[in-house]
Amino acid sequence: AFEDTSFASLTGLVGDHILRAIKEMGFDHMTEIQHKTIRPLLEGRDILAAAKTGSGKTLAFLIPSIELINKLKLRPLRPPSGTGVVILSPTRELAMQTYGVMKELMAHDVHTFGLIMGGSNRSAEAQRLANGVNILVATPGRLLDHLQVRRWNCRRNLQCLIIDEADRILEVGFEEELKQIIKLLPSTSHCSAAF
Repeated sequence: AFEDTSFASLTGLVGDHILRAIKEMGFDHMTEIQHKTIRPLLEGRDILAAAKTGSGKTLAFLIPSIELINKLKLRPLRPPSGTGVVILSPTRELAMQTYGVMKELMAHDVHTFGLIMGGSNRSAEAQRLANGVNILVATPGRLLDHLQVRRWNCRRNLQCLIIDEADRILEVGFEEELKQIIKLLPSTSHCSAAF
């Protein structure tokens, strides 16, 4: 049986502005990981997926994340309605790459997105979080810092936690931090995904 793997097949499931951005990025068809995970994530199902670098997994979790934010109708501006999705990345480099892809994918979106990671100015990050970030990309140590030390409260609207390269997060020794982060996040999250 033929399965349509075109991004156009997501019409009606994903906002037109997201599909437009995908087209502008030069993508017409989903990769295997995207085809297998986007629809289940859009349905709010938990996902554990493994894919090689270059397989398109970043889009596989970003597309449903952005659609979730749109469905939640989170306010992008003042008064901010909070963070709906947190994406954990094991390294600064990967966090910056994910943020860069998100920037392209959200070219026609009104919602806010941000990046917090070690080596950046904590106070400036705290101010951005206070102003409202609907989707947040973070490294584990810095996210934990904002949750514990700076008392950032993301509990109100958080619906989804995505752990990118979960195996690397555990390899790099962030297992204890990951446990603490999960403990500090609301247990009523809509979905979780580990790639």
